[in-house]
Amino acid sequence: MATPSAPGSRTPIGERTSLRGVRDLLSGVTRASAPGQVLAGVTLLAIAIPEQLATSRLAGAPAFFAMIAFIVATLVFVASGSNPIVSVGADSTIAPLFAVSLARLAPFGSTGYLEAVAVTAVTTGVVLTVIGVARLGWVADFLSAPIVAGFLGGIGLIIIVHQLPDALGVASGGSSIYQRLHVVAGELGHVSGWSVGLAAGTLALLVVGERLNARLPWALAGILLATVLSVTLTLSHHGVAELGAVAVGGPQWRLRWLGASQWAAVLTTTVTLVIVILSQTVATTRTSADELGVETDVSRDFLGVGLANVAAGLVGAFPVDASPARTTVTRLAGGRTKLPGVVAAVLAVALSPLGRYAERIPLAALAGILFFIAARLVKLDQLKRVWTTSRTEFALAVVSGLGVVLVGVEAGIAIAVGLAILAQTWRSARPSLLELGRRAGTTSWEPVGSPGVEGEANALVLFFDADLFFANAGVFRRLLHQRLAAHPTVRHLVLDAVAMADVDFTGLATLADLLADLAAEHVDLTVARATPAVRRALARYGDERLAAVAFHDSVDTAVRAALAG
Repeated sequence: MATPSAPGSRTPIGERTSLRGVRDLLSGVTRASAPGQVLAGVTLLAIAIPEQLATSRLAGAPAFFAMIAFIVATLVFVASGSNPIVSVGADSTIAPLFAVSLARLAPFGSTGYLEAVAVTAVTTGVVLTVIGVARLGWVADFLSAPIVAGFLGGIGLIIIVHQLPDALGVASGGSSIYQRLHVVAGELGHVSGWSVGLAAGTLALLVVGERLNARLPWALAGILLATVLSVTLTLSHHGVAELGAVAVGGPQWRLRWLGASQWAAVLTTTVTLVIVILSQTVATTRTSADELGVETDVSRDFLGVGLANVAAGLVGAFPVDASPARTTVTRLAGGRTKLPGVVAAVLAVALSPLGRYAERIPLAALAGILFFIAARLVKLDQLKRVWTTSRTEFALAVVSGLGVVLVGVEAGIAIAVGLAILAQTWRSARPSLLELGRRAGTTSWEPVGSPGVEGEANALVLFFDADLFFANAGVFRRLLHQRLAAHPTVRHLVLDAVAMADVDFTGLATLADLLADLAAEHVDLTVARATPAVRRALARYGDERLAAVAFHDSVDTAVRAALAG
């Protein structure tokens, strides 16, 4: 029999407090669900620790930097974001973006480099915050899915090349991909079999473990096993490099005013990071919200990630992002509220003094984890679908990936986005003008040539499949005259304008000229399914013939009206 207090186990704990902040943080948490939410937080931290350590190496920063970024970003997003389970922190997608760009200013790990990284975190956060407040998230749409797949694949390749020396147990060097590969090739005679084994073993454990149960912290298990093996067998005497002394530090002010050349690099990197973070945040927050069956405010999530970046920069850490992998792990572990994030951050603070014991971690094991992360960045299935769907977009994906690898992240993305815009403009400038016919026994008008569709003998019905603007107005006029030439006896022209969402000044001028041409040939024009914007544009242009054009709400009505007139 239920006790009188039993309903309290189902009443959200947050609703039993008058403090608004606590209510928000504990929203959805009940006494019955709290243990599961705490366990989800422990699982999140178990995944985050090895991932953050590996990401710090990827970012060219001391190991504890990523944990500071994770702690601060998690707490800030929990307080300001909308999605309850999105995990924000150091991320392997953006780490190589700013690392490759800012390493040109100063060596990895140097004071100058760390200052530039902190400033970049703040500038990135400010832009994201403005986007969140102003609800400008649509700017991320300039990166199409194929371009994102291409540049992520390029980033994955960069990660692999950067980690090859640690995985092989050889010396590293060089700044470009070519130089790094050249150095590795020259060191192949000194490869450490133990390093290769640890990297391959860790990678294999992650691959197999993810298939068995993605909720378990396989990366942490891999690091622990590799460390125990390395210490037990003193593998440091057999060419296996270790992480080395880990200085456990806290927040530190690293912001300073930069020189002109440094600002140029920082601001360029900021633009790249903002676009990538927007894209990844949208994908992460929408996917997780759909899987949980909850609503999320994407603009508020942009605001949360923006404030998290500002906070990370203020404490001397580096840029952060929403993590699809950690968010998925939190969801699979049963996370449904903001409590797992709070638990993970608090435990990370409590365990931070133990960071000095990480010095014996083999670098080869971290390389294995980063290989796994890099492989997940290469979206082969998606690239295959792009190939079968559009060879042009596949080419853009390849250009994006190769551009990132060969000429740098910013230039690679800029080239790919520029080509994508040109490709879209080219497609819009080469529209189709299809002849429509009536499907027998219906009022449906479809392309002539389709089974059961016949053209109208006394009227020419045409469908234009794009906006009418300066780049395609000439093509439209030429195609229309070609159609009329093929039907010399037709005296009624019906234009289906349902796909013509807009028409610019050049398009209006072209329509006015066409009406003059049609009048000379004794052909009248009727327009079907025009949008209100197109109707207003024709009325405002100031041409009497355009203003007198007859509009109808359906093609069938337009044809009957034209024939009746």
